[in-house]
Amino acid sequence: MAAAGGGSEGEPGSLGLLRFLSVYVLLAGLCEGNSVERKIYIPLNKTAPCVRLLNATHQIGCQSSISGDTGVIHVVEKEEDLQWVLTDGPNPPYMVLLEGKLFNRDTMEKLKGENSRIAGLAVTLAKPSPASGFSPSVQCPNDGFGIYSNSYGSEFAHCKGTPWNSLGNGLAYEDFSFPIFLLEDENETRVIKQETFDYIGSSRMVYDMEKGKFPVRLENIDSFVELGQVALRNSLQLWMHTDPMSQKNESVQNQVENLLLTLEKSGADVPSVILKRMNQSYALPPSSLQRFLRARNISGVVLADHAGSFHNSYYQSIYDTAENINVSYPAWQTPEEDLNFVTDTAKALANVATVLGRALYALAGGTNSSHTIKADAQTVTRLLYGFLVRANNSWFQSILRQDLRSYLGNGPLQHYIAVSSPTNTTYVVQYALANLTGKATNLTREQCQDPSKVPNENKDLYEYSWVQGPLNANETDRLPRCVRSTARLARALSPAFELSQWSSTDYSTWTESRWKDIRARIFLIASKELEFVTLIVGFGILVFSLVVTYCINAKADVLFLAPREPGAASY
Repeated sequence: MAAAGGGSEGEPGSLGLLRFLSVYVLLAGLCEGNSVERKIYIPLNKTAPCVRLLNATHQIGCQSSISGDTGVIHVVEKEEDLQWVLTDGPNPPYMVLLEGKLFNRDTMEKLKGENSRIAGLAVTLAKPSPASGFSPSVQCPNDGFGIYSNSYGSEFAHCKGTPWNSLGNGLAYEDFSFPIFLLEDENETRVIKQETFDYIGSSRMVYDMEKGKFPVRLENIDSFVELGQVALRNSLQLWMHTDPMSQKNESVQNQVENLLLTLEKSGADVPSVILKRMNQSYALPPSSLQRFLRARNISGVVLADHAGSFHNSYYQSIYDTAENINVSYPAWQTPEEDLNFVTDTAKALANVATVLGRALYALAGGTNSSHTIKADAQTVTRLLYGFLVRANNSWFQSILRQDLRSYLGNGPLQHYIAVSSPTNTTYVVQYALANLTGKATNLTREQCQDPSKVPNENKDLYEYSWVQGPLNANETDRLPRCVRSTARLARALSPAFELSQWSSTDYSTWTESRWKDIRARIFLIASKELEFVTLIVGFGILVFSLVVTYCINAKADVLFLAPREPGAASY
C-alpha cells in the first residue's frame, strides 16, 4: 500500500524533473552554441584587403560578390599546384591560399584567366622578402600627371630612358573580379596597402594656392626643396635632381644654381653626406615638385638616394618595411629600449636632415653661422620605430589626444592612404608634426578646446590640441597639456570633382569602392561523399525508429501494465 501510494503521489514530481532536465539541456545547448561555432569558423583577424578603385578611364583592384564569396581552400606552394586549381580540381570554385613567393604577375594572370574557377585569393607573406625585389606599382609612377608630356619635355615623357621603378610589375593597377586578402598573421594560416593617386595631394595644394584658399599663395614661393627616397644610400652620395625644362629660362636657371650652391655649402661640414649634381639629360623623378612646375616656373630640387632607378626594390609593396631600410634592434631589449635605441639608419637620416635644415635656414635669410644646426638622431629613431615597428609606444601615446589612443597598435601603422578620408597614419603624422614644431601652452582643457575666448590666442592661425602628455615621475598618471601649432589637416580631394571635370586629364579622379564590412574566415564542411553517407545513415535510423515506435505502440498493452487500483488489502 505504501509503495503503491508512493508511486501514485510521485508522478507529478517525475514530470517536474523531466521539465527541469529539458530546460537544462536547452540552456546547455544555447551555451554550447558559440563554442561549436568557434570550432567550425576560424576568423582571419589580421588581413589586408585589396579594394576596388576607379578613375575617369579605368577601374583597378578587386571586388567580391554582394553576399561574399566561398570556395574550397587549396594551398598553392609551388607552380605545379596551380594545375589543380585551374583545370584538374573537380570541386570549383577554389579559394586559393597562395605562398607569397608565387605572388607575381605570371601567376596572377593565370588565375585571372580562369576566374570562373577562382572564388578568391589569400596571400601569405614571403619570409624572407623576395631577394630579387617586388613592386606592384608601375615602372613610371604617376605617369601623365607630372610636368612632362608629349607637348612639353617629350624627351622625358613616360619615363623615357629612366624607368624610375624598374622592378614595377603593375599588379596594383590590374583589375581582378575576385577578392584578394593579404594574411599578415603567420599563426593564422601558416594587398597591397599603399597607393599613390597621381599627385592628388600636391595638385590640390597647388589648386588651393592659385585660388587663394591656402595660407601661402603660389607666387610667394621662392624655392622648392623636396625630400624623395633618402633611406637607402648605398654610399655617402645624396643626389640633387632638378628639372632641365624650366632651366631653359635663364632666370630660373640662375635661381636653381643658387639653390644648389646653398645646399652644397650646407653639406660641406657634414662628411657623411656628399651632395652630387645630376646631369641635365635626366628628368625629375616622381615628386610633388612636378605639380608645382606645371603651374609656375620656380627653382626647385629633389634630394634622393638614387641617380637613376629607385634603390628601393620593394617600392609600394608589402615588403617595404623596417627591415628593408636596415632598421633592427638587439633581441634582448624591451620595447621601450627599442624606442630610444639610435639605429645606424636613424643616424644617416639625421645627417641628411642636418644638411636640409642648414640649407633652409640660409635660404630663409639666416646670416649667422648655421653649423650649430643639427638634427636630433634620437627624434629620428623614435619616428622610425613608431611608424615602422610599433605604434603603441610611450612617445606616440604622449603626443596624441586621448580619443585617438585606439589608433596605436602593437605593430607598425598601416600605410594605405584612403582616397578621401583620413587614416590612422594621417592623424599620427599631424600630431607628431604638432609636437615637433608647436609649443606647449598653459591653457586649461576648456580654453584649449575653445581658444577664441582667450586673449592673444588665434584659432584661425593656430591649431590647438589637448594631448595626453608624458607620464609623471611616479609613472602612474599622465600630465596632459595644450599644444599650439600650425599643423593642420587639409582634404586631398581632387579639384576635378569640385570643377565637375569627371574626365579631366589635368587632375586625377580616383574614387574608392564602398563597403560595410570586410572580413575573411575559414570554416569546415564535410566532403560530398561523407554528406551522402551521413544522409543515408540518418534516413536508415529514421526508418528504424519509426518501425520500433510502431511495434512498441502495437504491443503497448502487453509491454506496459496499468497501475493497480488502490483498495482493501486481502490477507
